[in-house]
Amino acid sequence: MSYATPARFIESFGLEETVQYLSDEQRLLTAQLLLDALAGSWSGAPTVEEKAAAEAAVARITRKLETQSNLMDGYLRPAVVLPLSADDANAGTLEECCLALVRCALADDTDNATERMDDCCKTWRAWLRDISTGKAKLAGAGGQAIAPSGGARSGQTRTNYDWAAFRPSRGARS
Repeated sequence: MSYATPARFIESFGLEETVQYLSDEQRLLTAQLLLDALAGSWSGAPTVEEKAAAEAAVARITRKLETQSNLMDGYLRPAVVLPLSADDANAGTLEECCLALVRCALADDTDNATERMDDCCKTWRAWLRDISTGKAKLAGAGGQAIAPSGGARSGQTRTNYDWAAFRPSRGARS
């Protein structure tokens, strides 16, 4: 399950920027082709190559949304029970995190990557690490704490030995 959709990505970063990230080598992808491919119906008379470029773009953004959501789950799993419900209070925050991470993943060359984007992704990754380690907490749908998933625990367990009953006899040597 992805924390965001291609439509939300376009809404957040704009259609032209999205086309720029998803553009193919032949530069066949246009804004209209991308929208048509997302809608599942074609306006005008695109060529087979244009349709293929648009469908590849939709597949690429969908795959990035899924892989970045899986990455996020890796951080979230030790802290919360997954999947979170769609009406969870954290849904908007997790969606923003996913969108930012996907933007960085799609901006894979110096033509469209910026230092600001990199800093934003570093901030989101640090937040995810904080969730994972318990340094930051997510809130439940009603604002209450979410039950932990029972992730890894460390430390010493309680012994079953009755230390109070242990009394060495006087004069005994060890």
